[in-house]
Amino acid sequence: MKKLSFFVVYCSLLAFVGIIPVYSQTFSIKQPSRAIHIVYDDSGSMIRSNNAYLDRWGQAKYAMEVFAAMLEEKDTMRVYYMSDFDTTTGGNRNANPRIEIRGSEPSGERVARIHDTITRASNTPFFPVEKAYNDLLPENVDEKWLVILTDGDFNIPAQNIDVDGILSRYAKESDVSISLLAIGDDSDLEALLRRLNPDHRIGYFVDHARNSNDILGKITAICNRIFNRNSLRFGNEAKREFRFDLPMLELLIFAQGENVRINGISGSGSFTPSGIVNVRYSEVPATNWANDRNVIISRNLTGVIASFQNIPKGSYSLDITGGQTVEVYYKPDVIVDIRLYQRGRQVRSQDITEGKYQIRFGIVDENGRFFESTLLGNVEYEATLKNDGQSISIKSGDTINIKEGNYSVYVQAHFLGINTAENSINGNVFPPPTFKEIILDILKQFWYIFTLLLALLLYWLLWGRKKRFPRRLMSTRPVIQEEIDGNVVTKNGKFKIDTKTIWLPFCAEKGTIKAVPTEKTLPKLKLRAISRDIMELYNAEAFSPETLHDVEVTFSGKTTEGVGNSMPISCVSTIEVTYPGRDGSPNETYTCYLERGRR
Repeated sequence: MKKLSFFVVYCSLLAFVGIIPVYSQTFSIKQPSRAIHIVYDDSGSMIRSNNAYLDRWGQAKYAMEVFAAMLEEKDTMRVYYMSDFDTTTGGNRNANPRIEIRGSEPSGERVARIHDTITRASNTPFFPVEKAYNDLLPENVDEKWLVILTDGDFNIPAQNIDVDGILSRYAKESDVSISLLAIGDDSDLEALLRRLNPDHRIGYFVDHARNSNDILGKITAICNRIFNRNSLRFGNEAKREFRFDLPMLELLIFAQGENVRINGISGSGSFTPSGIVNVRYSEVPATNWANDRNVIISRNLTGVIASFQNIPKGSYSLDITGGQTVEVYYKPDVIVDIRLYQRGRQVRSQDITEGKYQIRFGIVDENGRFFESTLLGNVEYEATLKNDGQSISIKSGDTINIKEGNYSVYVQAHFLGINTAENSINGNVFPPPTFKEIILDILKQFWYIFTLLLALLLYWLLWGRKKRFPRRLMSTRPVIQEEIDGNVVTKNGKFKIDTKTIWLPFCAEKGTIKAVPTEKTLPKLKLRAISRDIMELYNAEAFSPETLHDVEVTFSGKTTEGVGNSMPISCVSTIEVTYPGRDGSPNETYTCYLERGRR
């Protein structure tokens, strides 16, 4: 009955469900997929220039290993060696990349592939730049990067190449970002730099490493630009302590020096690295320079890169052994929230109707409070409201007028020059109700209430007045005590309710009780519920002395003699049945207690 009553009330309450404005909010923190094509200058001038031996080749190769170690899971890196495209030494202007590295591969294997690759040093052709760019165009990824490492002006083809015009066109006409690193201070390189006009707005960047010691730092800066990482300073350099006031998606620790070991970080929590990779100097510059004993080998270049994922905000110290220089790079977990207010109170999504709202958006902490992080610097926002066929720029704190129909608000936060976080809300707003609609709505509510009350009344009329057995009688089985020749044995009786009568309206519940053990012959008691504690035995004649002859049946000491076929009995009655003994044996007496606890 409880199930049925719940169903009736639930069906009635369904009438109160109405139409509310459609509203949704989305926040995007995702790890983008990237295709990174690197044009690598392995020309002879990286080893020797102007009759002087240089360690550019070693620094650049070591930096390339660091680059490979810093790839993320969805990244693909292809390396185009200039020597493969040098048509003067048998190269092919349409050569394929010599190396392809995937971020999903173990970091040690990625680094080893760079470390073990040795080419023949030659000239500086422009062909690999064209090939790497054209290979990027069809890539189905979120971000595309063309990275060029060179220490001199391009000398193949021989005619003067408009490098700046080509790279600018690449960036403007496609979704490819360009990053060129110029290495050295030769006159040819200086001539190239004078012709370059980078424009960060279109994704065209130029960096300059004047000497070998600058190369690693510049490569790391390019990595941070591509992977949206930033440098974190130690609060206490000697103790290697640092803190951040917002959670981090990733921490990357790069320690250089012999026998470096990064064990973990501890403080507001203890964390071990999710990945560790070693990088080390190379001893072979090129196949055609392998036997030159004057080649400079940068044996001081050795280090460890350790990554940590999903670190809560707090104060930490780095557990490290060795390490001459240690750098920490971070990628913050930034959440941008958008909220609407009316008369100073925030409006719930289901309450948005046509009207004016104050909008506020910004970065929030883990408790949902707007705040400014010291690690994000000056955050700049781009926000747009689209509604009523218009698109307008908005600022946090503006009052906006949301009209009937679809609307959306999109916010993008820019911080630390290379990072973005975004969020959006959108919904469907209905116009304010007219007077007629208000009256109709009130009448509907009255109708819903009337329907509910009618349903409850019907329930009470049909089932609320229904006569039922006590629940305690249904939950415990009767107990039968068997007494033969002074020995008493307890057995379980059985009460069985007629399931049909439970659900039928008006009809009183019916059931049967067997008052003696199964092996004994005696009619079942046929019972009908009358009130809370009284039942009707409506086959009473079956237990009269005239019917049973020598078997005696009493109900709490009373027989059914002279009562007809109907006799009221209590729900706590005691039914005593006596069978006469045979051939001089003693009588058998069975006492049935309808309620187990009433013995």
